[in-house]
Amino acid sequence: MFFTYASHLPRGVGFSLFSAPHLCILAAILLFCLFGARWYKKLPDRKRRRCARTLGLLLFLADMLRYAVYWRMGGLSIYELPLHLCGLAVYLCVLHSLWKPDWLSQTLYTLCLPGACCALVFPDWTMYPFFSFVSLHSFLAHALLVLYIVAQTAAGEIVPRLSAIWKPLLFLCCVIPPIYWFDTQFHVNYMFLQLPSAGSPLMILSQWARGRHTVYLLLFAGIAFLVMLCMDLPFIKRYRR
Repeated sequence: MFFTYASHLPRGVGFSLFSAPHLCILAAILLFCLFGARWYKKLPDRKRRRCARTLGLLLFLADMLRYAVYWRMGGLSIYELPLHLCGLAVYLCVLHSLWKPDWLSQTLYTLCLPGACCALVFPDWTMYPFFSFVSLHSFLAHALLVLYIVAQTAAGEIVPRLSAIWKPLLFLCCVIPPIYWFDTQFHVNYMFLQLPSAGSPLMILSQWARGRHTVYLLLFAGIAFLVMLCMDLPFIKRYRR
């Protein structure tokens, strides 16, 4: 079952949230990112640039590998497009490794970092066995996303600023409407704009909304904005200094 797509899996073969394997891999990813960011910060500028581009290339190649394996498993479909926030983050990191405009830096830190962390803590691939290609690849890909953004922030190449929060907000205003339209037209659930991810905190928002989709979206937007504020607030004193 290592290379079996979700639609061909028998029931009950997946792993549970916060089970022993899940907690172990979260701990391993935490240490990997902390030590990796510390090592990256100590590199000279030229080696940091080379390392960032290498990591960006790894993210891109990992995504291409995912498409190739999904195609072989018969699971390459409209449901596997890179339209979730983490799917977009892969290509934003690739772009950032080559070119570092401030809007991209702010978007990666304020939006993509908490998104990738939430995906690791509340994965939506629990229907797969823990030791399967999809599960292990998903953990690794999200870990590389977190590592890239944390390392860039630790090295000062991403400088979070509350005054620049409008930049990731503008990014959302640009990408959410077409993705929402795509969701409604093709009956998919990218960015979880139609339904919450099972087992995630978004389920609470859905319960509060009581089946009212507009209320769910407004609650989702409000929570997202609060998360963005919380991401930037710790850097206020650092930025002033």
